[in-house]
Amino acid sequence: MASAPGSLKLFGEHAVVYNRLALSVAFDRRAFCEIKKAEDGVVIHLVDFKKKAKFNFNEITSAYARIKGMIERGDMAGLSQERKDIFSPYKVILGEFFSEFGFWPVEISIHSDVPRNSGLGSSAAVFCSLAGELNNFFHTALSKNQVAELTNLGDKVVHGNPSGLDANTCTFGGYVSFRRSEGAKLLQIKTEVPILIVNTGSIKDTGEMIQRVAERYKKHRRETEEIFDRMEETALNGIEALKESNLEKLGENMNAAQECFAELGLSTPQINEIIETARKKGALGAKITGAGGGGCVIILIKKPSPLISLYQKLGYDAFETKLGVEGVS
Repeated sequence: MASAPGSLKLFGEHAVVYNRLALSVAFDRRAFCEIKKAEDGVVIHLVDFKKKAKFNFNEITSAYARIKGMIERGDMAGLSQERKDIFSPYKVILGEFFSEFGFWPVEISIHSDVPRNSGLGSSAAVFCSLAGELNNFFHTALSKNQVAELTNLGDKVVHGNPSGLDANTCTFGGYVSFRRSEGAKLLQIKTEVPILIVNTGSIKDTGEMIQRVAERYKKHRRETEEIFDRMEETALNGIEALKESNLEKLGENMNAAQECFAELGLSTPQINEIIETARKKGALGAKITGAGGGGCVIILIKKPSPLISLYQKLGYDAFETKLGVEGVS
C-alpha cells in the first residue's frame, strides 16, 4: 500500500500559474492506494465515493488518448465534460503508465482522509498515492519527479491548468517552493508552526477559480500582474520567516497574502468571518489556502486548541495539523 499527504498552500496560489514563486507544505492527512492482482481488466474502487467500476485495456487506452489530446490542446471545455466521469483522471494516469510499462490486470482500491474540495490538495494526494502504488507494485523504479508528473497529469483532468505545486508537495513531502520555470525545490525548514485549519464547508471548483483569475488577467493584466508580484513577495518573506523561526513575520505575510486574495475576488463572507474571528482571538496570521471561493482557511496561532470549539459552535469544522510530513511512500 502507498500513501501520500495532503498539500497545504502557504503562499503564492494562482500567482504560481503565472510563474511566480509559491510555497506549499505536506500535512498529516493522507490518501491511500492498494493494488492487487486481478484475473482480467482493471477494477477501480473509490471507497470514499462508494464507486466501483471495471475497465478493459481498450477502454483505458481510448480514454487516455482522447483526454491526453485535450490536455495537450488546452481544450478546457472538453476536459470539463470528461471530469463528469469520476474515473477519467484514473484512466489517464493508468493509460500513461501502461503505455510505458505494459498492461497488467489489477484491482485498485483508493481512500483518503484529506478533506475534498477544500484547497488541501485532495485530488493530488489521491493521484500521488496511485502513482506511488503503481511504482511499488510493478517495481518500475520511477523517480520522484516521474511520480509527480503522473500525479499532475491526473490533476490536469480535474483542474484544467494546475501549476504542479500540489503534485510536487504530495510527492516530495516537507516544505516545497515551486516556480513553473524552475520546478520544485525541497526546503530544509525545521520550525514548528502551530496551524489550525478551518473548513468553510463551501465546496469550490479549483478549475473554476483558476479560470476566473485567468479572465481577470486578460481584462486587467497590469493590475493583476502587480497583485501577483506582491504575492511572490509574501512567499519570499514567508520562506525567510520560516527559516528564521519568526512566527510574527510569517503571520504578517499571511495577512498580506490574504489581502491579495481579496483583491482577486476570491474571498467570501464565510472566509472573512473565519479570519476576523481568528484575529480577534490573537491569531498572528490567517489566509485562504488553495484556490479560494470556499474551501479552507489556515490560521497561525500559538494556542490553536481553544479556537476549535469556537469555530465548531459557529458551524465550521476545524482541526490542528502537523506540517512538513513525509511525502509519498
